[in-house]
Amino acid sequence: MRFLFSIVLFLSSSLSTAEDFIDLEISINQMSSYYRAYLFFDGDERYKKPILAIAEKSANYDDLLSDKPELLQRWRIFIEQVNRGFEGVGAFRNINLQGNWNLKNIELQQALNNELKEHQENKQSADPKSKYYVRLLLLRMEKILTAYMSLTNVLGGLGVSAGSIDIEAEILEVSNMLTLLNPQDDALKRVAKKWGFVKRVLLKYETRIAPYVVIHGYEKIREDIGEHLVSFP
Repeated sequence: MRFLFSIVLFLSSSLSTAEDFIDLEISINQMSSYYRAYLFFDGDERYKKPILAIAEKSANYDDLLSDKPELLQRWRIFIEQVNRGFEGVGAFRNINLQGNWNLKNIELQQALNNELKEHQENKQSADPKSKYYVRLLLLRMEKILTAYMSLTNVLGGLGVSAGSIDIEAEILEVSNMLTLLNPQDDALKRVAKKWGFVKRVLLKYETRIAPYVVIHGYEKIREDIGEHLVSFP
């Protein structure tokens, strides 16, 4: 399983604070979904590697969070817990890791939500032709995957309420966003095609089957979205 473009870090001084937070939210959600996959597949190293890869690049957010001490502290504590928890072998059996991941993730999410309240934007008015719109689309996809993995894996669901989002409503919203995007280039056409397949599996979340299919599909979608984003001037 390749790990290409699972981390989408397009931080730029030209982006607003609210837009920059999209990348941070994407990273947090990706770590959560990979962690649930790591537990679901009994400590498969393929799902541990991307978690540690994101943690390794965590300093990319230092500038963004430099004037947000609480959020910066919670982010660093969470990353420290991730690095320490995965030391050695058999981490997926480490109950302390599971409990600490749960606690530190909740604290991080609360700090992030508090910050986002101060940076509200009308995301519904985003231009479908903009980079911001595409990144927002990816964020919504990642949130769906996090919720899906929490529902398919009891242990992996620690710290995330199954009712945190309405998966069916969010899947419909992502599909609508893709329609408004009206994919023209090859990368976005592949995204639309792969999403059409993945969403059918996502909608069967109550059966708790096929997480590998979903995760594999998401990795391909991330690669194609990444390819499209780098095409922006």
